[in-house]
Amino acid sequence: MSASRGVDPRILGVPKEVVDEAARTLRNARASLDSFTENLAGLAASGGVAETDETWVRASHHRTRAARRQLFRWAAWNTSLALGNIQDHVTSMERTLVGEPVAVWPLVSLSRVVQEGAVRTCHLFDAASSSEQRLARIAAAWLGSAQQHLTAAREFDPQVVPAAERDWARAERTATAAGLTIGTDKKDHPRKVTMGSASAPFALNLTEATRARPQHLRSWYRISSAASHSSSWLVQQASALDEKGQLVMYADADTICAATLSVLAAFEDLTHTLGTYHGRDPRRAVATVQSRAKAVLLRQTRWRDQMRRDIRELYG
Repeated sequence: MSASRGVDPRILGVPKEVVDEAARTLRNARASLDSFTENLAGLAASGGVAETDETWVRASHHRTRAARRQLFRWAAWNTSLALGNIQDHVTSMERTLVGEPVAVWPLVSLSRVVQEGAVRTCHLFDAASSSEQRLARIAAAWLGSAQQHLTAAREFDPQVVPAAERDWARAERTATAAGLTIGTDKKDHPRKVTMGSASAPFALNLTEATRARPQHLRSWYRISSAASHSSSWLVQQASALDEKGQLVMYADADTICAATLSVLAAFEDLTHTLGTYHGRDPRRAVATVQSRAKAVLLRQTRWRDQMRRDIRELYG
């Protein structure tokens, strides 16, 4: 594969402005999200969904109360991990844009992690869910993670299996003590949890969960998954033969724009969902995210208009 095309973003047909401004947008959005979510879980604002959940826990039977509170604590800890991982991947996207040559599909693959982390987190803290449904989703997320840990440990090294078994046992014990029932599939493998009419599977269907959250770009999860899996139907769209007949990858302004917008959509979802849950008015922060998205689209429109003018001047 030729490297001569990758010396400068403009050689790849992407204006330097598009590349640099995308990196700047991601950097500023990352800083804003970090500022908004900092110490968010410590708020005790009146009227927040978190307060409703805490009231529900306090009203629970004394035999289930401690375990239910432990599940909510796990969810807060898990959210901190997810936000940290999201921030790391957005930082990597910035570096991908700043570096030369401009990478094509790694930017899209990184954005998938951001979107998935946001969807998983917001699925747990959706204000439309009841406290029972939220607890079931939290327990399912913990049990699903522990189950994956155990499966990986058994394949990786027998010496790490005991630690994974303890992780699973703790999650199972906590969920059961909280009044949840663990359901199994036809092979008697644990697969879901229920509490009354509330039910949640261990394995969240990301495609459906993303589709249910209107802030996110339609079909982006499928597109970014295809990039992560090197699916030829997608990867071929950024490839061509150079003058020597060698296969090369071309950066594309539309791809950079879409990946940036997908991150902003994930940040909008996180800001709205976590702010609403913890009783902090998210409207101003959401408006800032939306204004950044509009600026990205405006910049892309200007670039497309300039490209059309250049084509007309070149070819008449």
